[in-house]
Amino acid sequence: MLQSEAARARQAGIFIVAISLLSNGGRDFDVEVNAVVNPPSSQTRIAVDLPDDLSLHAKHRAIDLVCNNVDDCRPTSPCAAGSTCVDRVASYYCACPPGVSGVTCSHICRRRADVVVALDVSGSIGQYTEYYDTFVRDLILQLHSDSRVGFVVFSNQASIQFQVS
Repeated sequence: MLQSEAARARQAGIFIVAISLLSNGGRDFDVEVNAVVNPPSSQTRIAVDLPDDLSLHAKHRAIDLVCNNVDDCRPTSPCAAGSTCVDRVASYYCACPPGVSGVTCSHICRRRADVVVALDVSGSIGQYTEYYDTFVRDLILQLHSDSRVGFVVFSNQASIQFQVS
């Protein structure tokens, strides 16, 4: 539930940083927090081990991240093929023209496709959830810009989590 609410907030343009006390919360905790914050989680997730660090380290790092954000699109854009670079806090994305795709719009994909990704969340995959996330993001970034992607999560019952048309 929290992850889907965070995804809606990020889509609405809300920047999410997580400050967590006790950085050794366990693998499930790490995966959950990383799924909530804006990517890259290595920068937008701030873990502290001592309550005293909350007032010093975490506060200064969060303020620096938001207030001193550099424009990743300047002085030269990392985007190729006449694409538009859009700066974000701690990241950027390239809006690719039709026919090219990829993180920097440097991959040529000439055919549009309809792709549905089915994700097993029954618990049998355990620690591999993180790899699914990376795989799906990389797959979508390589597709033609007019491709349609659906995402189905299944366990005991199938349900559509989101559909891009």
